[in-house]
Amino acid sequence: PDPQTFANNWRKYEAVNFTVYTPANSPRPRRGIEAFGKACDDTYDYIAKQLKLKIDDDIGIYLFTTTEDCEAATGRPASFVDGLNIYTRLGAPIGGLVAEAMCNTIDREAASFPLIRDGIRNLFDERDRNIHYEALGLRQSRDWPTLEDLLYRQSASDPEVYKYASASFVAFLIQRYGTDQFKMLWRSALELRPSIEKIYGGTIPQMEEEWFRIQDKLAKRT
Repeated sequence: PDPQTFANNWRKYEAVNFTVYTPANSPRPRRGIEAFGKACDDTYDYIAKQLKLKIDDDIGIYLFTTTEDCEAATGRPASFVDGLNIYTRLGAPIGGLVAEAMCNTIDREAASFPLIRDGIRNLFDERDRNIHYEALGLRQSRDWPTLEDLLYRQSASDPEVYKYASASFVAFLIQRYGTDQFKMLWRSALELRPSIEKIYGGTIPQMEEEWFRIQDKLAKRT
């Protein structure tokens, strides 16, 4: 989307790491936008520490009043990230969007993978939860996809299962192997399965077994 087609007269607020744009008729007062920008900066600092990312450019946030406004202006389902720009609405979760935009700086040309992109977004949307605890509960009570199946599914018959499965898998990769290999995975030009096997040195069944072992262990840290 081209913000010039809809954001010419929008108000602008400069935070430390963000430029927040709101419609001229936005119901949120300036002090509310300032508080929102401060919360985004706090989230940015947390994610930068967790992923060991340093970003030189500001992230733009186009903060629509409603989901319908966002979709009408952009032609895309709200909320979403395009490069270093975030398009969302008042009140929508922001942590995962910020994380996705920050990860886009790992390689500006990398397409990444739907599972990994969804996983990083879901992980930081739910950062106050024990993601492995939530995932384990669903794995024990619902139809849980194999990792082989999960690699190539952008959605699942049970959206909640997909949400926590993707978040738990990405958390496992970062917690077990570190951020350097995760960044290699994000920018990999291979398909997802060979990328994982090459970067992490195990087969998909082996990775799944290790993932579940770590998930079981870390789920106890509630």
